[in-house]
Amino acid sequence: MPTHVLISLLIGGFALSAQAQQAPLDSNSVSTRKIFTVVQQQPQFPGGMNKLGTYLRENMKYPQAAREAKITGKVFVTFIVNEQGGIEEARALKSLDPDLDAEAVRLVQSMPAWTPGKVNGLVVTCRYNLPITFDL
Repeated sequence: MPTHVLISLLIGGFALSAQAQQAPLDSNSVSTRKIFTVVQQQPQFPGGMNKLGTYLRENMKYPQAAREAKITGKVFVTFIVNEQGGIEEARALKSLDPDLDAEAVRLVQSMPAWTPGKVNGLVVTCRYNLPITFDL
């Protein structure tokens, strides 16, 4: 098989696998938009991961009850980064404590717009999972 055909098949196969990795819509959703879980270019917080860490540290309000109970750990938040970079449907994916879960979701919902993800050079809506660490 000629090299250019093989490269074309590989590139085409990657595009198909990226398109096939869509998050299923829940039964209450009326939207038919595609939400990707695998993309070639991940969504990015403005300024990158270091700025994301700074944002989380500067904006986190450790709940008093969790602080007094000395609860620490990670809350995994799942959310959608839409084609405009907006954050939608943030929720705790892995719970640690109800107060810490709520704070993690609040942090995500109050984030500035991200640079959206891309597939084959096109901007797409995709799901993103973010661990948020609570440490005293």
